[in-house]
This record gives sequence, C-alpha cells and structure tokens, in this order.
Amino acid sequence: MIRRVSSMAQRTRRRQQRERTREEILAAADRFLRQSPYRELTVEVVMAQAGLTRTAFYRHFDDITDLVLQLLAEIGKDLYAVAERWGAGAGTEYPAPGLEGLAGVVDFFVRHGPLVRAIAEAAVTDEQVERAYRGSIETFIEMTAATFDRLVEQGRLEVRDTRALARALNFMNQAYLLEEFGRDPLGGDRELALATLETVWLRVAGPTA
Repeated sequence: MIRRVSSMAQRTRRRQQRERTREEILAAADRFLRQSPYRELTVEVVMAQAGLTRTAFYRHFDDITDLVLQLLAEIGKDLYAVAERWGAGAGTEYPAPGLEGLAGVVDFFVRHGPLVRAIAEAAVTDEQVERAYRGSIETFIEMTAATFDRLVEQGRLEVRDTRALARALNFMNQAYLLEEFGRDPLGGDRELALATLETVWLRVAGPTA
C-alpha cells in the first residue's frame, strides 16, 4: 500500500512538473512575441528565454507552428468567454450587455494585442496557423451573428443579413484594436477605443426603436 501511494505521488509530481514546463515554454514564447516579430521566433530563442533545453521543447510541442497554435488556443478561451457572456445577456437591459461585451473585447486586446499581432503575422506564411486563426475569427463571427439573429426575432434589431453585419463589425474591431494595442509598449487609449467602438456598434446594431 505504501509503495502504491508513493508511486502515485511520484506520478503526480511528474505530471505537475511537465505542466509547469509546458507553461514556462508558452510564457517564454508569449514574452518574445510581444517584443519581436514572428519571423525571429525559433526553438533556440524560446528555450533560451525559458532557461530550458531544446530537448524539453520537443517533449511538449511538435514544432514552432504547434507552439503558436497552442498559444492561440490559450488566449482564444478568453475571447470566446466574452462572446458567450454578451450573447447570454443580449436583448435584456439594453444596452448594458452590449457595452459589457465591447469592454471585454477591448480589454482582451489590451492584454493580448501584441501576441494576436504576432499570430496574425504567422498566419501570413504558415497555412496551419492561418486556418486556426481564421477559424477563431469565424467562430466569433458566428457567435455574434447568432446573437443578432435572436435580437431580430425579438424585434429589437432590423438588418438585411446578420452574418454580414457580424463579419463587418468584427473585422473592424480586429483591425482597429490591433492598430491601437498590437505593439508593446501599448500606444492606444483604452477608454477612447471603447467609446469609439460603442459609438459604432450601438448606432449600427442598436434597437430599431
């Protein structure tokens, strides 16, 4: 019994150590991409930043593309959570849920803008990253369009094509917020950016009455 408990404890410690190592590598890549262009990212650079060996990298990631894809998956969770909260509240207590959703999007880019910029750069030359990056954008567009559909059904919104509107507004958000917050140190004004997007979204996708 004692041996089994000891063996389980060792496996738990090894698993925790593997997870810590993975997080250290992701954090090192994140730090690098906030300061430097994607084209300069290499396994050697990441592991030097992390203070780990090249061998450790390949225990957790297939290559640099795999690393970038996992970074995208990690930050994507934050953005989807914003869309889900907005979607759940849209149509009630106007305009509070919409304003909260826009604030969440702006804050996402304030936190992750330089990393999103680097991933967008990677998407230009890496087909796998491009598919994943475009897929994350399309997922967010679909979530936005579904919310618009519900507002249309409730008679709170009147538009010709909810998905087209969702695409236009989300691509506008992305381009504008990357321009404002896509570089470290951040040059944009968070309050001004939020006020600007509120003006656009509430005029275009506000209630019909």
